[in-house]
Amino acid sequence: GKWHMGVNCKSRRDHCHHPLNHGFDYFYGMPFTLLNECQGTDDPELAKSLQDTYWLYTQMIILAVLTLLIGKLTNLFSVKWKIIICLAICGLLYFISWFSSYGFTKYWNCILMRNHDITEQPMNLEKTTSNMLKEAVSFIERNTHRPFLLFVSLLHVHTPLTTTEKFQGRSRHGLYGDNVEEMDWMVGRLLDVIDKEGLKNTTFIYFASDHGGSLEAHRGNAQLGGWNGIYKGGKGMGGWEGGIRVPGIVRWPGVLPAGTVIKELTSLMDIFPTVIHLAGGAVPQDRVIDGRTLLPLLRGTVQHSAHEFMFHYCGVFLHAARWHQKDS
Repeated sequence: GKWHMGVNCKSRRDHCHHPLNHGFDYFYGMPFTLLNECQGTDDPELAKSLQDTYWLYTQMIILAVLTLLIGKLTNLFSVKWKIIICLAICGLLYFISWFSSYGFTKYWNCILMRNHDITEQPMNLEKTTSNMLKEAVSFIERNTHRPFLLFVSLLHVHTPLTTTEKFQGRSRHGLYGDNVEEMDWMVGRLLDVIDKEGLKNTTFIYFASDHGGSLEAHRGNAQLGGWNGIYKGGKGMGGWEGGIRVPGIVRWPGVLPAGTVIKELTSLMDIFPTVIHLAGGAVPQDRVIDGRTLLPLLRGTVQHSAHEFMFHYCGVFLHAARWHQKDS
């Protein structure tokens, strides 16, 4: 699915940020994020204000060239052809310099990779949903007789809300609702495969989001970014809970009791030590690991999260902190 960490550091082939250089054995998906440019129907998303400024300056140069050209041809004023040609060439070079970066965003950024190889450039969004689902199902089927870790990061509920025709108009909540319906169906398909392969009682499944709904995502009067309930704020809005507090849903029949609601705050960083615990491994001791295994909390052997402090950073800036005094 969506990796969103990029690929390279210093050269186009070093792949230092690639999933296969960060512990994964297999990768199929999008190394960058999903942008409006990938669909090609909405306003550009990447540095839109900067692009608008560049385009304004380009139009001014075009207008200046046309004014000089018309003035020269109609003898309204005297100007050398050399000046007109030089201005036109400078304008063309200026246009090429910025358009080569932003005008081909769909070609450069909207790509699919299998391991280290690009399979689609640009990717076909109409087929991406089915392709990713097929890859995930195939991965499960190939690994039914041995332990596996499958991380599926869907492109769904993220603008431009790419939704296949089958699910368009299915929801009363517009395009966002349709997108959620399709995501729900995809998750259901993966669970069906796990059940069919007899892995239901031996597979730990964790479903969550990386952030709350984006309140600022709109197309006209239609909101494209979901709903955050009673919590203030949304995606990218500092440390407000609407942007960072999301539900986590766990499924492990026969091991974890069904229908249990845990109101303790945990972190997506807790998945790492939890998975290591399940695999019988040991958490690295040569560095500080911020996560805590979720298993005691999920099994009910403890009542409180192992986190006394939880911090939320935006970049290098601390935006929120939570302190839950131990044994309190």
